[in-house]
Amino acid sequence: MTAATPSLPIDSIIVGERHRRDLGDIDGLAASIAEVGLLQPIAVTFDGHLIAGARRLRAVELLGWKTIPCTPIPLNLGQIVRGEFAENTCRKDFTPSEAVAIKRALEPKEKAAAKVRMVAAHASPEKFSEQAKGNALDKVATVTGVHRTTLAKAEAIVDAAEAEPEKFGKLKEDMDRTGRVHGPYQRLQNAKQAEQIRAEPPPLPGNGPYRGGFIDIPWAYEPNDENVAQRGVLPYSTLSIEQACALNVGQILHADAALGIWVTNFILLHGLHLKLMCAWGLHPKALVTWPKEQFGHGHWARGQTEHFIIAVRGKPTISLGDHTTLLKPPFHLVRKGAHSAKPVEAYEWLESYCPAPRYADLFSRYRHNDRWDCHGDEAPPHPLDIPPCLRRAAP
Repeated sequence: MTAATPSLPIDSIIVGERHRRDLGDIDGLAASIAEVGLLQPIAVTFDGHLIAGARRLRAVELLGWKTIPCTPIPLNLGQIVRGEFAENTCRKDFTPSEAVAIKRALEPKEKAAAKVRMVAAHASPEKFSEQAKGNALDKVATVTGVHRTTLAKAEAIVDAAEAEPEKFGKLKEDMDRTGRVHGPYQRLQNAKQAEQIRAEPPPLPGNGPYRGGFIDIPWAYEPNDENVAQRGVLPYSTLSIEQACALNVGQILHADAALGIWVTNFILLHGLHLKLMCAWGLHPKALVTWPKEQFGHGHWARGQTEHFIIAVRGKPTISLGDHTTLLKPPFHLVRKGAHSAKPVEAYEWLESYCPAPRYADLFSRYRHNDRWDCHGDEAPPHPLDIPPCLRRAAP
């Protein structure tokens, strides 16, 4: 510090609104200043308003200093906001939401200055409208050190969190905690798109197109097993893999759809589900397992798990939250004790995972709730080409 550097009483310095809320490790900064001294004075306006150096000011206060070296600077466009970036070697990076706050403070001034420049250059109003907007955003991005596209995404997250904190506040928290913008922004876009999809007119019952649903093929116990005597006795007619492949499932699905396909361990083990999805024009994306409380039949091991495959066509909107590949107990069956009854949790999993105005439940036996169209003997007209004797009832 040179002898020419002026000092001001600390209690005379006016600290106005600051965009940085978290000052970081002040104790560490104070220890550094105590050891090597204040390497850079703070910056203030001629009337004592702090421009840059809030962390240094707080650190020397902790050290018991009464005065602090400062550099007086004439106030001009955006200087106080820009000054917040003039930190020392212990500086703490701005969070994305802090960068947005700086953008909001600086952008109107930059736009006003750009308008003055454009008018002085005799630019046309049309040309000014686009250039002023672009130039201002570019300059704001340069000041904050954040790319203009990233800054725009961060601001969209902040806007959403301010408008609906309960719904989108966590996105802003995650963005600031990680310093990453793209992931929370994608989740924001998916959430908004999911709202639009759920508000769509519902599909025609039995005709679709459905954006999501389940299909529970009435599989034979083990279709390729020659030991007929040991097969389970099923209370309904079954389908062979060839008959299942012949079903025109795609007829009632939306161009962008996600379908949960229930499969037994035998079907999964022998890869028969791949043949099925190929015939239906679907692509497997995830396997979700339902661990049952009681075990059933089996020749080599008694089955205590069942699965559904998430298979898609097109590009369905997915609201991925805490969805895992394991359904979590306790489970509540749609109709307890009934053969092939499925847990309510599976329907809730799909409803929260794949947004849709209504869902299809193909080969349904029991109705889950009024958001599901259950297709079976008692829910005509059936949209698939399935003989009546092979349809399960949906009371």
